[in-house]
Amino acid sequence: MDNNTLPKTQQLLVFQEVVRSGSFGSAAKQLSLTQPAVSKIISDMEAYFGLELIIRKNTGVILTEAGKVLLTYSESITRELTNLCSEMNRMVGNSVVDVSFGYPSLIGFTFLPGMMKEFKEVFPQAQVSMFEAQLSSFLPAIRDGRLDFAIGTLSDEMLLQDLHIEPLFESEFILVANRTRAIQGTKTLSELAQEQWVLPQTEMGYYSELLTTLQKNNIKSENIVKTDSVVTIYNLVLNADFLTVIPRDMISPFGSNLFIKVPVEDKLPIARYAAVWSKNYSINQSAATLVELAKKHSLRSRFQFNQLTEVA
Repeated sequence: MDNNTLPKTQQLLVFQEVVRSGSFGSAAKQLSLTQPAVSKIISDMEAYFGLELIIRKNTGVILTEAGKVLLTYSESITRELTNLCSEMNRMVGNSVVDVSFGYPSLIGFTFLPGMMKEFKEVFPQAQVSMFEAQLSSFLPAIRDGRLDFAIGTLSDEMLLQDLHIEPLFESEFILVANRTRAIQGTKTLSELAQEQWVLPQTEMGYYSELLTTLQKNNIKSENIVKTDSVVTIYNLVLNADFLTVIPRDMISPFGSNLFIKVPVEDKLPIARYAAVWSKNYSINQSAATLVELAKKHSLRSRFQFNQLTEVA
């Protein structure tokens, strides 16, 4: 290995695409290269490092231990180069920047439109990619640099020492049902053990903590359906008489008034929302601006909701 001659960025990008696509042929199509050209680039990298990086199988490609190390470092390098280009564009007055982030449904239902409107006024030509899911789904992409940041709920069991944490707000969650349901009076969770429930799919964060609370009150896992789709959750509540737990701000889905709050004696956990991003990458100016706008608009949204609640 000649330390005076470093691998080319194009080689790193080809290597990443082979891993992402799962084969040399698929990577060649994605990159508008020939398959022999892709094979030569990978062979040149293996010759440079003196190590096998990728094992070809009939079912796809498998990374060696050296390949796994290279993937981690190469994604970090290309991510930093992307951030560098964005910052340089900004410094010369070019507002063409790339930013990608993840968020949960609560953000989409509340302050995301206002946040994005203000962001596009600052960066009118920004290329923005947004993804809706629970925070646990975004952590791999945050750690390997595919996402600039994500917003989500935190819980004590989450191992986030390698991430920056920017607290945003707390939210009360409520138990809801179809307005046509005849659920009389205040209930304990145990009294609702035989009901059918639907919750977001996640391994950590608020809903993981909530699941523990439900299980302590004899609500069994076979009575809980999990899904990544908010639309599916709402449809199961409205059309199949399921129960769910959602942020209080989301009790009127899509402007409707078809949900009712079910009062329960048991205390539901409070959700703590935060923006998180990797300590291994410098957050670019456009992403940092979005985080600041999230803080600003979340506070405004909470104030407006509290005012409406007091009037009601």
